[in-house]
Formats: sequence, structure tokens, C-alpha cells
Amino acid sequence: MASPVALSALSPREAVADALQRCVLGIDNNNRDLFSSACLKDESMAIVAGPININGWPAISEYFEKVFVLATTHITSNIRVELKDGADTASMTAHAIAYHVWPDDAFKQEDTSYTAACLYFIDLVKDSNDGLWKIKKWEIKVLWTTGDRAVVHG
Repeated sequence: MASPVALSALSPREAVADALQRCVLGIDNNNRDLFSSACLKDESMAIVAGPININGWPAISEYFEKVFVLATTHITSNIRVELKDGADTASMTAHAIAYHVWPDDAFKQEDTSYTAACLYFIDLVKDSNDGLWKIKKWEIKVLWTTGDRAVVHG
């Protein structure tokens, strides 16, 4: 079943949180359109994960090409949204558990996955063209990991 980019009848805070949900659902379903609908597709977008800094949509899009070849599951919780009435900027925090495995290994008995528990700190802007909230900065603080780091980091 296809996932629509825009959902109807979301409250303002739900619409902000939907950017994260579009992002991770797009990754997990290998739906590049849904993923990119959650991102500010210009040079100001940034992803920071410890020592890794990826700046600008072209570099971010290229990086995620190697993620889209994996089987992934991202589970987010404890989402908190900071949004002032009528604002076109917002921030959000969330917890995440992200599972990554090569598709050929997805159903093997032995564990060949890479799992990361993270805190997400996200800055967003509202796109005046389509009315959707977009991630401008995504800071990922990795709390712990298990498994084969090479699955994600080569």
C-alpha cells in the first residue's frame, strides 16, 4: 500500500511530527519520494551524527542511497514538538531505535544486523510551496549500538 505524502486533518504539532514519520517510513519502505518530502532540499539542510557531518541536500541524498539498499526498521517514540502559534519554524526531539540489515541476511538465524539507539534533535521549517514541514537540521546522538557496524558504515 502506498503511503501518501500529505495527510489530512493533522493538528499543527502533528504536522511537525509527521516530517519525522515521513522520513523514517520513507527509509524503511524504500520510498525515496516520501523520504525526500520530509527534507529541506537545499544547501542549508544538515545531518550531524557524532563526527559525521553531511551538509546540503545533494550530499544527503547521495549518502542515503547506501541506506536505501538495506532492510531497515526505525522505531521512534517520546516525540516532543516545540512550535509557537503561527510560526514557520519548529524543533523536535525523539528517541529512536534503528535496525539495519542486508536484505539477503534479513531472515538468517544468526544476527548480522546493526542496531543503534539514538536521540534525535531536529530543526524544521514549513515549506510555503506544499505546506509540509521539512527537516532542516537532524542531529543524531547515538546512545549505544550492537552488531556489525559495517552494515551502515561500510
